[in-house]
Amino acid sequence: MKLLDFIPVKLTLFLILGILIGYHYAISLWFATSLTCGLTALLGMSWTRKNILDNLPFGILSLLCTICIGMMAVALSLPENNTKYYANFRLPTEQYLHLKIHEILKSNSYNQRYIAKVIKIDGIPSNGRILLISKKDTLNHKFKVDDEIYTLSPINEIGLPLNPYEFNYHNYLEKLGINYQVKVNSRDYLIGQNASLTLLGLTAALRQKIISGLEKSNFGEDELGIIKALLLGQRHELSEEVYTNYKNAGAVHILAVSGLHIGIVLLLCKFLLKPLERLPRGKTIALIISVAILWGYAFIAGLSPSVIRAVSMFSFVAYALYLNRPTSTFNILALSMFFILLIYDPMLLFQVGFQLSYTAVFSIFWLFPRLQHFWNPENIILKKCWQLLSVSLAAQIGVLPLSLFYFHQFPGLFFISNLMIIPFLGLILGMGFLVIALMLTDLLPNRLSELYNKIIRMMNQLIEWVAQQESFIFRDIPFDFVQLVLSYILIFTVVYSLKNK
Repeated sequence: MKLLDFIPVKLTLFLILGILIGYHYAISLWFATSLTCGLTALLGMSWTRKNILDNLPFGILSLLCTICIGMMAVALSLPENNTKYYANFRLPTEQYLHLKIHEILKSNSYNQRYIAKVIKIDGIPSNGRILLISKKDTLNHKFKVDDEIYTLSPINEIGLPLNPYEFNYHNYLEKLGINYQVKVNSRDYLIGQNASLTLLGLTAALRQKIISGLEKSNFGEDELGIIKALLLGQRHELSEEVYTNYKNAGAVHILAVSGLHIGIVLLLCKFLLKPLERLPRGKTIALIISVAILWGYAFIAGLSPSVIRAVSMFSFVAYALYLNRPTSTFNILALSMFFILLIYDPMLLFQVGFQLSYTAVFSIFWLFPRLQHFWNPENIILKKCWQLLSVSLAAQIGVLPLSLFYFHQFPGLFFISNLMIIPFLGLILGMGFLVIALMLTDLLPNRLSELYNKIIRMMNQLIEWVAQQESFIFRDIPFDFVQLVLSYILIFTVVYSLKNK
């Protein structure tokens, strides 16, 4: 079974090529649109011919058209191509800004940070996103999602990193369409009254209600921070010490609602809804309920781009599992990437989380069967342990080159932390959802909350122990793009050579 035999895989690869060309060569919107329209017309003419599926010109035109669509998608997504983009009105002096809080970011000792949407600049209706930095002081007000802010402050470019191995926050925000920042203190702004409520605001209000209830349930500070991150997608309130421990232990991905969490929720749904499959059309009903639960979780977790991406991907995966065909998994995985990049945001391709999620899922689907073929123990306990190890090993092999390329750090004991936590993450998530449901109905028993608090504390202690093994943490590893490409070539070569033995 060759991946390139699948049409969705081919189309997705050429869409990615178009996105890369459109981004790196700054293809204009006019040029990309003209090319796309011209090739689409030629494609339509080719369609009228007989045996189009065996027609080489039709195939070439289809792939070229897909490349142009990728280029056009990038041009449409770039904020500077929008005539109302605030930077197009920007003057070299202070501007009167009308902002709406879109997302709350992790704060530090000195500042609170937010992503805000620009509503007006100097009274002119505008759009685009900006990084809002609010200096902490005694009069400091914590903004909420959907708060509207009025301020007279200068707009500045976001600075570049000083350390070559430091995470490039400027580049990260640029891929999100955020090129500028504005800094305020408590005397620089006014908060608008009767601000309109958006869907993101509704999710934030629901999360705040859940958080308020959890804060009354006697959870420890660090434990509550983990619960917020795992279940509600609120990682910005984690203490720096806890976050650093998870990072050094190679388990920081556990703290962000991602494909790992959504995949576990999908598996829990399949397990709990298994009896439905005995009913007429039971598999279809179970699929609909599973996808609805995934999107319900996305709503609770804040509908952030990373959550929407992961839920979209696993909605397609749920359908692939529903079809239960050997070729459907890679086809539908490719289709999910195609539609997320084309319809939602082509710039997601450049986000680390997007790359890690799809690489991990692809690696699991690709390498897991080969690892099972490599060793298939008869003992049921050994078999289950090897399956869990294989899933983690497959994912880690796939994402290791990307991790080295972006973070230049390798936690040598990441297998220990992942193997001891990920198998129980389903229990932790499932128990967490039960705690939240009982808390919202005022039926949460103290013993259950105490038990859950102890489980989270034990997980934190395990991670802390792994993180303390400093001699196994390799930092500042030089790893450039050429080494990244060569690493993946090596992985593919080794896997295929072992397969053909």
